[in-house]
Amino acid sequence: MLRLKSILLASDGSPHASKAAEHVVTLLKGGTEYKLMIVHVIDHEASKRDAWLCMNPGARQREREEKLKPVCNIFEKAELAYSVNLTKGDPAEEIMLCSQKENVDMIVIGSRGLNAIQELMLGSVCHKVVQKADRPVLVVR
Repeated sequence: MLRLKSILLASDGSPHASKAAEHVVTLLKGGTEYKLMIVHVIDHEASKRDAWLCMNPGARQREREEKLKPVCNIFEKAELAYSVNLTKGDPAEEIMLCSQKENVDMIVIGSRGLNAIQELMLGSVCHKVVQKADRPVLVVR
């Protein structure tokens, strides 16, 4: 059986990310040596909107940390150590860059379950990561 030593969980703070976090707990259960990183990417458009609205940077940071609480709580309840990386940019690109920089064994990402037409019209971070990643990607629906 494949023993994962490092996992990157891409989280947008949605219920889909929480479901993906629950799968990560299952994957790491019983392991003692592992590296677990949560990555939350603030896309450029959201960052520009916040600046335009003159949102206080401290308030913005607290809001982003609050979004991650459900995922963090899942890992804390399972007694899994983790780190958090908050970054800005194109979400798919930043997820892949972080996975390469940290040399993780697997990327885990939740999917909203867009149908083919929605995905074609809207695109999806999940789809881009699956198509371009240079390592295994587990998509949780």
